[in-house]
Amino acid sequence: MIKPRLAFPVLFVALMAWAPRVSAQHRIEDLGWIAGHWAGTAFDGDAEEGWFAPAGGAMSGVFRLVREDRAVVYELLLIEQDEDEAIHFRFKHVGPGWQPWEDAPLEYRLTGLEGRKATFRTTAAEPAEGTLRGFTYERPDEERLIVTLYGVRDDPVVLEFTRR
Repeated sequence: MIKPRLAFPVLFVALMAWAPRVSAQHRIEDLGWIAGHWAGTAFDGDAEEGWFAPAGGAMSGVFRLVREDRAVVYELLLIEQDEDEAIHFRFKHVGPGWQPWEDAPLEYRLTGLEGRKATFRTTAAEPAEGTLRGFTYERPDEERLIVTLYGVRDDPVVLEFTRR
């Protein structure tokens, strides 16, 4: 029988052991399968996404969307493992002329990693209108990268890229 004065600490320890700690279990190198140069069609245009392999506790990348032979949006992308071991995905949109869309980068935390499928969820308590609640990156084979976006529209938006 648990003594009443010990019940709270025992319950707390049990809950902490049960709570998911996805990011602490994984290293940035576990996401190396995202690296590469990827291209496809998205948002009524031609999209490209490029990622450097993990180094120095981070991966960096870029996204570009071209419509009617004009680049209309760029994203600066960063996945990094913080000092607390959590893995965060941060990005910022800029338009032509280097005009930023947001004041601060959008931030998401790795909440699931199973094989070559990573799930990221917003760290914002209440995401701004028009921003993503979360997304997944998945690499089902050597030639495809699938990014699924959640929260901007009612239905998920699926972007399918092939290796360039």
